Amino acid sequence: MEKQQILIVEDNAIIALCVKKMLTDFGYEVVGHADSGEQAIQKAAEMLPALILMDIELIGKMSGIEAAEEIRRQSDIPVIYLTAYSDDTRLQQAKITAPYGYLIKPIQGRELYAAIEMALYKYKSESQQRQIAAHIQYAQKAESLGRMSGAVAHNFNNILATILGYAELMQIELPPDSPTQPMIQEILTATMRASKITRQILEYTGHIQSKPEKVHLSMLIRDMTPLIEISISKKITLTYDLMDKISVINVDLNQLRQIVLNLIANASEALEEHEGRITIRTEITEADRAFLSEPYLDADLPEGKYVVLEITDTGCGMDEDTKAKIFDPFFTTKFMGRGLGLPAVLGIVKQHRGAIKVFSNLGTGTTIKVLFPI
Repeated sequence: MEKQQILIVEDNAIIALCVKKMLTDFGYEVVGHADSGEQAIQKAAEMLPALILMDIELIGKMSGIEAAEEIRRQSDIPVIYLTAYSDDTRLQQAKITAPYGYLIKPIQGRELYAAIEMALYKYKSESQQRQIAAHIQYAQKAESLGRMSGAVAHNFNNILATILGYAELMQIELPPDSPTQPMIQEILTATMRASKITRQILEYTGHIQSKPEKVHLSMLIRDMTPLIEISISKKITLTYDLMDKISVINVDLNQLRQIVLNLIANASEALEEHEGRITIRTEITEADRAFLSEPYLDADLPEGKYVVLEITDTGCGMDEDTKAKIFDPFFTTKFMGRGLGLPAVLGIVKQHRGAIKVFSNLGTGTTIKVLFPI
């Protein structure tokens, strides 16, 4: 098990040394020592420890309480106060910073250990609760948006059908050499483009009825190879790593093809016409609860075996902020020109009770894994 890292903030060198020895004996890692509030703020930002032991009275202009308040504003690190004073005034001042405990000097080893373990447990529990709350909020927002956008897309489709019908009728009624024919063709093209977008919205919101059938994912990828290869730049090298003895999955074949092509298009755009590599991989994986904990996945996905479609590119990659938004409808970056490509993928995957995982860092490319239940 990885050692929990602790920062000691104490202006008495002897006490700091004693506390460090106790922490080391208990199996913790002491990542640093600060003797002033200013130094504590700097080291907390640099080291991001799991917990800070903070003396209330410090050398310099800043007290431990003031330092803890600033650390709390900058980062989410639990603090336990160390103090030789137990007066109510000091404790009331310290309470404002929401500490995870108090220890009165001289500090006893078992009390120190118990306080740290309780603080770490409480912090972990609160973090999990925040994650669950964020998950629920996201799900509620997505459900509300899905109902609204699905209704809008359905009504918009009816309007487009009318426009398309009259444009086609005009095209038939007018002579082929009519100067109006090119304009009618523009109307038809734009209408079909709009119809495609509304279909993607319906797929994203799960309003298109799927027709599941048994599909061997690796065989499907092999059958799609010519289509995949003509859909990307010739500067890109395609690599296949397909598992032959893979379980069949129960999916809508046309929607699965769309998932593959959308992910390939996204990977291709990430390379921005530069030379690079896209790798298509299939496998079976064992997914536990931690693996299935992303906020845009269903909370009740079962642990167990999943068939995986993995698309990896050597493109520009994404930062955390971009990665968090790629499944939002119409979110685009300079390389993600197809604003509903990934949201449509997410909608289809959710409809099939699957999951998506995204791994990416700036400058190192992106891997997207789509998991289908067996």
